[in-house]
Amino acid sequence: MSAENLKVLPMSSILRCLERLKEAFYALPSVTPKGAAKLATDFIKLSQEERVKFMNEISQASQSIKICAVCGNFSTADICDICSDTGRRDEVVCVVEDVMDVTALEDAGFDGKYHVLGGRIDPLNKVMPDDLNIAALFKRLAEGKIKEVIIGTNLNRKGAATARYIFNEIKRNFGNITVTQPAHGLSEGSEIIYVNPQTLKEAVERRTSFQ
Repeated sequence: MSAENLKVLPMSSILRCLERLKEAFYALPSVTPKGAAKLATDFIKLSQEERVKFMNEISQASQSIKICAVCGNFSTADICDICSDTGRRDEVVCVVEDVMDVTALEDAGFDGKYHVLGGRIDPLNKVMPDDLNIAALFKRLAEGKIKEVIIGTNLNRKGAATARYIFNEIKRNFGNITVTQPAHGLSEGSEIIYVNPQTLKEAVERRTSFQ
């Protein structure tokens, strides 16, 4: 949008519009206040045609995105493409914190299935096991098809605490299931989505028993 077009609205209206847009963008967890302000300004600078296209894409995504009934990943159907893929290994499931971790592992060539927790145990912020997609994991394990669980939570204190909780529950209730973790080539404190795909691939391939 040109500077001339911006003058169509009184400045007070523009400021109110910007504030509402900033609030909308700031609702995204990874967006900072400054980032939200930049996104709001960038949006206003788009042409009318570009803004309409942008909003149509968001509207379509909002209406079509679902949560997979099996693994908790994002999907456009009740069951995601990965869970529906008969060419993948059903007996190996990698447990991750977030849907972006699935993308990282896909880039690394993982050929098993996934289970997305939707976060990690964090008592200080009132996130307990019941608040995560953990019960659904145990339900899948009870079906008897899964032989190995790779715990792929992030390598920080909260991720480690989440991993330890899941490991203890699996060993207590499903003693015949092997529990592994990516090899320790991953640095402590690292997050899966920021790991080089080749490094992540090697870490998964050289996975070890959970300790």
